[in-house]
Amino acid sequence: MFKSLFTRKQPHLPRGRREALTKIRQRLGWRIRDEQIYLQALRHRSASATHLASNERLELLGDAVLRLLVCEHLYRTRPNDDEGQLTEILSMIVSKKVLCRVARELGFGELLELSSDESESGGRGKDNILADSFESMLGAYYLDAGLRPVRDFMVRGFFWRIPHLVSDNSFKNHKGLLQEVMQSQRDGRSVRYSLKAEGGPEHSRSYTIELKLGRKRYGLASAPTKKDAEQLAAQQAIERLQAEYRTRQ
Repeated sequence: MFKSLFTRKQPHLPRGRREALTKIRQRLGWRIRDEQIYLQALRHRSASATHLASNERLELLGDAVLRLLVCEHLYRTRPNDDEGQLTEILSMIVSKKVLCRVARELGFGELLELSSDESESGGRGKDNILADSFESMLGAYYLDAGLRPVRDFMVRGFFWRIPHLVSDNSFKNHKGLLQEVMQSQRDGRSVRYSLKAEGGPEHSRSYTIELKLGRKRYGLASAPTKKDAEQLAAQQAIERLQAEYRTRQ
């Protein structure tokens, strides 16, 4: 009797949310103490009565924790890279493109709490939602367990990816690389990206971006987002410029 008076009751969880916690424990090997913080980390704003009850604040915290740990790892493992090189790699590693892939591999999509409309529109597979969920889950784990367990998880489940990502051309920041290539050759032409076309349904948009150096076109690419189209156009421009620079030598 006395034990029941002083034992804190756990709030009742719907079956789906209880299963989500079980899968987190199984897939990630995390020891969960505060269940509610993880449930909030998986709660998209579309399923939340208020922004404060969604995963947005945890996403902000998780982003800071992620950047700290990745930057620390790069500093220790890449002693010959200068500040600019470390910054470029850091930016690539913590990009939405990388985080959504990791979240998808971990199966976060099926664990998310979404509104019926967001779920029906494919929200469980949207890159931005998945990337945000990875950051919010890191934020929750940090609050619940501290920095050391989060670092251990990153060593086991994330840092091994970095050499592969660095060598994978599709993850590079081609817009930044384009500036570096031009600066190395003292090429002072202006770089301009312009939207030439967009179309498709809301859930499957396509954007076409043109890249000009001065008045000359050096890239034209289409992708599901403007940022991705700009990156592809910049990649085209780099390849064309490098060929031009070689002929001058």
